Amino acid sequence: MTAQYYEAVAEIPLDHCLHLQLPLEIPAGPVRVAIIYDRAIDTAGQDIKNLLAAMPDVGDDADFTRRRDLGREVPEWDS
Repeated sequence: MTAQYYEAVAEIPLDHCLHLQLPLEIPAGPVRVAIIYDRAIDTAGQDIKNLLAAMPDVGDDADFTRRRDLGREVPEWDS
């Protein structure tokens, strides 16, 4: 048995129903079907993760702490 290769490129619709017309040269009988797709990557979160992972180590957590902010002082009103 000699394997033959045929490639068809198609866009999958939202309902995932796809019909491909095969060439008449393909004889009737058993076939093997391979589905190969490029996975859509959620780049919105992945890009920032990659950016942060690539940053150099520039200090300890204590280097980036700041004093606690208690907000504005309470004004004293003259009565």
